[in-house]
Amino acid sequence: MSDNEKNKEMLEQLNGEGDKKKTKPVTNGDGHVLTPAEIKRQELFDKKEKDILANGYKRKDILISVLKANFVGILLTLPFVALIVGGYILKNGFINVDESIQESAVMYFVKLGIIMVATIALSVVHEKIHGWFWSIGAENGSKDIEFGFQKENLTPYCTCKSPLTKKIYILGSMMPMTILGIVLGIVSIFVGSWVVLAIAVLQTIGGSGDILISAMLLRYNTKDKDVILMDHPTKIGLVAFEKAKETAPVSEG
Repeated sequence: MSDNEKNKEMLEQLNGEGDKKKTKPVTNGDGHVLTPAEIKRQELFDKKEKDILANGYKRKDILISVLKANFVGILLTLPFVALIVGGYILKNGFINVDESIQESAVMYFVKLGIIMVATIALSVVHEKIHGWFWSIGAENGSKDIEFGFQKENLTPYCTCKSPLTKKIYILGSMMPMTILGIVLGIVSIFVGSWVVLAIAVLQTIGGSGDILISAMLLRYNTKDKDVILMDHPTKIGLVAFEKAKETAPVSEG
C-alpha cells in the first residue's frame, strides 16, 4: 500500500470516529435512551400533537414514575388481593405449605415452576388484552396498536398510537388485571387451587401501574371539556389534550 493510500485510509477512519462522536443517543429527558421504535413513535406523536394543538387544545401530561407505580400502584391493588385471598381461605381454608411439601416435595416445586412460567407467559397476554380493548376506540383499530419489549426492564409493552376517549382508555387499562387477576382469582376460589390463586394474585399486583393511571384519570375532571387522550410515546402514562366545549348559540324567537 502506498503512502497516499495509507493517509487516505487514516483520514477515513478519523472522519468515521468523528461522526461517531457527533452522534449522541436520543433520550426522553429522564435519562432513558430511546430505541428506534420509540423515536419513530415520538415523531408520529409530534405530528399528531401539532394538529391537535392547532385546533385550540392545551396539553396536560398524566405520567407516573416506576417508583410510584411500584409503591402507590401496588397499594391500590391490595384491597383486591385481600378479597381474593380472603374468599379463598373462607371456602378452602388456609394453605399449608409444610403439608404440601410432605405429601410430595417434587410436585410442590413443579407447581412453583408452573406459577413462574404462567406469570411470564401471562405478562404477554396482559399486553395483548390492553391492545384488544384499546383497538375498539382507536382510529384505525388494531393497526394503531403496537407491541414491543423493553430490554431495560425485561418486560413486554403495548401502546396505542392514536387518540382514545377517557372511557376506552380506562377500559383498556383495567381489563388485563380484571381478567387475569380478579376473574382468575374467583376461579381459584371455586376450584380450590392455590396454584391458580398465586397466579391470580401476581397478575393483580402486576396491574399496579394500570390501576394507578386509571385512578388518576378518574380524578381528572373532564366536565365541560373536550378531551383527547394519547399514550405517551416514551414514558409511563399518557398525554391529555383539552379545551372548553363549544356551546351552541341559543336561538332567539
